[in-house]
Amino acid sequence: MYDQQLSFLCAEPAAFDVNAVDDAVIRPGALGAGAVATLLAQRAVDDWVLGLGFTNWKALLDHALHSGHYELYSSDDGSVGLRKHGYRYAPIPHLPVGGSTYIQQRLLMIAATRNAGRQEKMIAAGPDFAHKVVVEGALCDLTVKQAGQVVRAGIPVDDLAFGELIGDTTQLAEQLSKVLVKAGAVEGIHLKNGCKSIASHVIRIAHGVR
Repeated sequence: MYDQQLSFLCAEPAAFDVNAVDDAVIRPGALGAGAVATLLAQRAVDDWVLGLGFTNWKALLDHALHSGHYELYSSDDGSVGLRKHGYRYAPIPHLPVGGSTYIQQRLLMIAATRNAGRQEKMIAAGPDFAHKVVVEGALCDLTVKQAGQVVRAGIPVDDLAFGELIGDTTQLAEQLSKVLVKAGAVEGIHLKNGCKSIASHVIRIAHGVR
């Protein structure tokens, strides 16, 4: 334990982020390969707000979610933070790369747990396309009806490519389109628009957690 404390004290400032209300330090960088949860667990942060001290981003975000911080919001400087609904104060004013994606994945899981047992209905997304999304366990199950053909596919929630910006459906819609095409859906404008509808629906579910 003593050696770990000395290692932390000798660490270069750039080796970890700082979560603070006024003096947050978030290192720039892009996501590498692998699940966002794993990457965040490998990214160190010194938490000055919620009392965790020197930890990792996954642990910090899990702690915030456990205490009811469900709202992603855009700050004046364009960064995305996390707070409780109805509050202006944010204990995490600046999320690292991948933080927003991870929060939305967890929120979708929370929503699925709360809605367990509810029968989901097909949602029309045009004259020849309808979709249904069911999250069970750690899997997001997709069912689409395209021009009379029913196609089913599944993708792990931990792999869902939620956008870093709030409400951005582009990346998720493209991912879902590839998954459905691989499962037998026909490429085209109906699938493209349908996947935008699916992505918007999934994001609404995640952001609807209170």
